[in-house]
Amino acid sequence: MSFIQALLIGLLGYCAAKWAVPLWGDMGGWWTIGRPIVAGMLIGLILGDVSQGIIFGCAINALYLGSITVGGVAANDINFAAYIGIPLAMTSGATTEEALTLAALLGALGVFIWNFVKIINVYWVHVMDRKIAEGKLDAAAAVPLYGNIFLFIFRFTPIFLACLLGPSVMTKVMDAIPPQLSAIIGIFGGMLPLIGFAIILKTCVKKNAELLYFVLGFILFTCFNVSVIAILVVALVLALIDFKSSDVVRRA
Repeated sequence: MSFIQALLIGLLGYCAAKWAVPLWGDMGGWWTIGRPIVAGMLIGLILGDVSQGIIFGCAINALYLGSITVGGVAANDINFAAYIGIPLAMTSGATTEEALTLAALLGALGVFIWNFVKIINVYWVHVMDRKIAEGKLDAAAAVPLYGNIFLFIFRFTPIFLACLLGPSVMTKVMDAIPPQLSAIIGIFGGMLPLIGFAIILKTCVKKNAELLYFVLGFILFTCFNVSVIAILVVALVLALIDFKSSDVVRRA
């Protein structure tokens, strides 16, 4: 990977972070280019293989499909997993399963770094309070930019260095993995997206009987080769019937 490619991916990784100034934090960053599927497309454009980038992005997106931030505490850093995991996987020739395993580890590492940045930036809150108390409103308004400097350092630098120096190391690691261990990683990596879907199902499904709808969709897709669009139409019809029948029961 060239210096310019690593630089561009590192800058995108910073812009995709929460509270990053360039893309208005959550709106243009975290919830837009911070999503793995979008990140995969952008990384693919930079590395010259958009389709492969989207494939890795979709896989990682499925892994974190049910990931939510409760009370400001994130269980995984999706941004870190995408902007380091996808380019390393693409440049080292890793499989999708191996990319998922790498992404899971990077997501946990990203949370540690993210919490460290938040702890450091608490200092700037007190600085802003002091400037406001002194009546220096213009100086107080500039304080969040100082916090973004630390965010840039701890977000851009790891992504940039991993993309610039990591591919060669990653390739050596992949070549050194025995075939038996690689097969085990592939099995567990293939199971990881199931975690994301399971979390979503646990949130959405109120009755165990409702799981039959998902079983029906799975059977239609795998056994009868029904298209996803057709399954969606069937799901909408069943959802409408279920809603109407529940409404009738409530009225009765």
